[in-house]
Amino acid sequence: MNDFIVYKGIGDSLTVGIGNYFSKGFVNRYAQRTVETLQIPVRTEVFAKNKITSADLLYRIQDEKVQSRLMTANIITITIGGNDLLQANREFTRTFIPGVFDEATFSFYRNMLAVLAEIRFLKSLHPTPYIIRLIGLYNPFPHLSYSDFWVQRFNDILLSFEDDHIAFVDIYPYFIYGAEHLLNFGGLHPNKYGYEIIAEATAASGYEPLKTFLLEHRQQKKN
Repeated sequence: MNDFIVYKGIGDSLTVGIGNYFSKGFVNRYAQRTVETLQIPVRTEVFAKNKITSADLLYRIQDEKVQSRLMTANIITITIGGNDLLQANREFTRTFIPGVFDEATFSFYRNMLAVLAEIRFLKSLHPTPYIIRLIGLYNPFPHLSYSDFWVQRFNDILLSFEDDHIAFVDIYPYFIYGAEHLLNFGGLHPNKYGYEIIAEATAASGYEPLKTFLLEHRQQKKN
């Protein structure tokens, strides 16, 4: 175990920090909270791109350079799914075929299953302690009568992947009751207050089993 935490942020515009023009996004904020909680330096690296879908993310983590970086990670956060839904909604408004949302939901589940399987495999090749945090979706379009249903369906999929290493971070409730204060002028991406909420919620999801391992590691060094 290094004397620092290796943190990789992967995903879409939320990991990039789009919408937060004058201050850092949630990745750096979460990293700072990790330093404060675990009392150890954190090295952060981001592999993210605006507007990518879960299929794009799956393709991206096939890259050998990305894989070599993820292999050493102790913390991985993932933001993905919003663009899957946005694409499905664009198709729905063009065709008015409700089945496009079912197709998008199935594709999202299949892609995330493959993404997490790939990460588990990579970590098996470099068996250091690690946690994965799946950041849930919020609803930037509550005026669409069907939007909450599908956002929740995607969040239920992310929740279903929880295990000893993986936790789902539910940010949906925060944005329901404070969306006008947490989104930027375009109304799609968080502002600095929104990213602060995401960072706080992610930190509140905990650091086990990483935290226990660090405590044991420090105790061994003392002995």
